[in-house]
Amino acid sequence: MARASCPCLRMAKVKKSERIKEILHRLLGMFESGDLPQAVARTMIRAKAGAERPCDRWSLGNRLLMLIHGTEDARGLKQWNAVGRRVKKGVKAFYILAPRTVKKVEKVVDPRTGEDREEEKQIVVGFRLIPVFRYEDTEGKPLPEPSYDPPEPPPLFDVARKFGVKVEYGPGDGSCYGYFHLRDNRIKLHTHDAKTFFHELGHAVHHTVRPLKGGQHADQEIVAEIVACALCEMYGQRGFVSHCWEYVKSYSSQEPQQALKAVMRVLGDVEEVLKRILEMEAAEPQGERGCAA
Repeated sequence: MARASCPCLRMAKVKKSERIKEILHRLLGMFESGDLPQAVARTMIRAKAGAERPCDRWSLGNRLLMLIHGTEDARGLKQWNAVGRRVKKGVKAFYILAPRTVKKVEKVVDPRTGEDREEEKQIVVGFRLIPVFRYEDTEGKPLPEPSYDPPEPPPLFDVARKFGVKVEYGPGDGSCYGYFHLRDNRIKLHTHDAKTFFHELGHAVHHTVRPLKGGQHADQEIVAEIVACALCEMYGQRGFVSHCWEYVKSYSSQEPQQALKAVMRVLGDVEEVLKRILEMEAAEPQGERGCAA
């Protein structure tokens, strides 16, 4: 029997569609009424002792320079030598910016006594270029690779693999909880919260619906966040609705009605992404699908 005419497959698709619409209707109701559950605290992965990298202490701008140069670990020549690695011959460095500071003594009023006292401050007077090299351009002793994987994978973790998406966990610089890398179809997570995984999975699957633009675009971010919020509700990951609503407002308008309009504008894509995720979750290996008599 052809799959398109299989009654149980049609029924399953109808049930998935109804489930999606029911969850989204409930979320929209909470957004509109402002009756949002109490938010849970978000958590970040911290670097394990002995596994810190110099770039973990860099500024956001320098970390972005590193990512632009296609690596997640870059160091100076002496820093690489200190961990038993050497820079390959003929490799060119790229440059990050380090502040040039001078000490300056200022007189300030002590708020407790009202008396003048001297206070030493570091004043930034400019910047200097520091040459650094990518990990990929070095050779030698392997670096320690501690595991940052969660004790248990989040729901739908296997769905990412079915879509060909690689998922990695590790500490970040505090600027974000995670990201989806378009170029190599990879999700990097700096938290064990399932909500962030769902958000990035939303981006990855949205990319199968229509090619995404690089960077953070409002409609793409709203789609991923509503997908994440819906999946949190479906899979019992409570406490993220408030986070979701604040995130949506930050990409549309802090005015609730305008934010609701932004959600309604992308609801078709949200439903399609959720449908593809749930269908992939239920998918069996090729050749094992069938219909009960």
